Formats: sequence, C-alpha cells, structure tokens
Amino acid sequence: MIEIVTDKDEKSKSLRYKYLHSYCLSCNTKSSNLISIRQDGGNSGTIISLCDKCLQELKKKIEDLEVENVEM
Repeated sequence: MIEIVTDKDEKSKSLRYKYLHSYCLSCNTKSSNLISIRQDGGNSGTIISLCDKCLQELKKKIEDLEVENVEM
C-alpha cells in the first residue's frame, strides 16, 4: 500500500512528530508530503519525505516505467 500524506491531512499530525526533519530527501527544500509505503495490513514500512516538485518528478518516472513495461 502506498499512501501520500500532505500537511492538510489529519494523519500528518500523527506521523510528523516521528520525523523531526521535514525537508525533501531529494532536493533538501522544505517538504510538505510524506509518502508511506507499507505492506497491506502491515505495521512497518518506509516513510519518504518529498516536496511537491520531486513528487511530480517521481510520478512522471513511474508513469514512464508503466508505459515501458506495457510496450514490452
């Protein structure tokens, strides 16, 4: 399960306290998004902090991979 949590979400309040840094892990600017990647029904996982720009770049790269895999 992949979930994106923004500052506007209620869940961000419970996740943010665990992560003292709120900077993008890609470009080191102030971040506003946390990406939570977990196994369905699982308790553990990975949380990645990305700004809007880097999140859009990630989206584009994933879409490109999907197109590449469909063409094969």
